[in-house]
Amino acid sequence: MRTLTVIWILLAAAGATAEDKAREVVKRAITAHGGETAVGKLRTMRLNAEGTMTLVPGQPAIAFKIEDVWQMPDRYRTSSSFKFMDKDITQTQVIDGESGWSQVNGRTEDMPKEAIAEMRAQKHAEDQDRLGFLSDKSFELTALDDAKVNGQPAAAVLITKKGRRDVKLYFDKATGLLVKREHDVQDPATGALVAQEAVFGDFREKDGVQHWTTITVFRAGNKMIEAKVKEIEFLEKVDAKLFLKPER
Repeated sequence: MRTLTVIWILLAAAGATAEDKAREVVKRAITAHGGETAVGKLRTMRLNAEGTMTLVPGQPAIAFKIEDVWQMPDRYRTSSSFKFMDKDITQTQVIDGESGWSQVNGRTEDMPKEAIAEMRAQKHAEDQDRLGFLSDKSFELTALDDAKVNGQPAAAVLITKKGRRDVKLYFDKATGLLVKREHDVQDPATGALVAQEAVFGDFREKDGVQHWTTITVFRAGNKMIEAKVKEIEFLEKVDAKLFLKPER
C-alpha cells in the first residue's frame, strides 16, 4: 500500500511539473508577443494576405488573396479570391455563433451543420494562437518534449479541452514567439481527420504586438498554403453587418 501511495505522489508531481512548465512557456510567449494587453488585441482583428495554395496534392499551386475578420469567441468571416480552371472565383464563409453561411460568386447558401461544426473546430484551434487560455480553467496544459521548427529548438505545449480537438503549440526557445500550431482537421475528400500544421515566421511589430507575417500550412504532410500578410488591423469591435447573410 505504501508503495502505491509513493507511486501516486510521484505521478501527481510529474503531472504538476508538466502543467507548470507549460504555463511558464506560455507566459513567456505572452511577454514575447508584447504582453497581456497587446495580446488581447488579437481577439478582434482583420488580416489580409496573399500567396499560393494547392487544392489537389501534386497539382500546380494557384495564386490567391484572402481577408479574415474575427471577433472571438464565435464570429468569423473569411473571404478569398483566386482563379481555378480559367474561372475567377470569389468566396466567403461566415460563422456567427451556431449559424453559418457561404457565398460563391454571388450565390449565397446556408452552410450545412456539419460544415459549421468543422469550421468551428478549426477556429477553436486557431483561436489558441491568441494565447488567451491561461486563465480559463476549462483548458488543460501539458508540456511536451522539445522539437525543432524551421531547424530551431522549440518548446511544445499540448492544449486540451473537453469536447474539443487537441491543439499543440510550439514556441521558439530563443525568442519565446509562437512558431507552429498543430491540430487535426477533416479532409473534405475522405471525411477522415488528418494532421494540419501551420508554421509562422518573419515576425513584425504592429501596434505593440509581435505578429507573424508569413505562414506555411501543411496538411497530411503536403504543403497546402504559403502566404504573406499584407495588412493587419486590430479592431475595438467588428461591424455586425459583416456577419449578416446577404439577400439571395
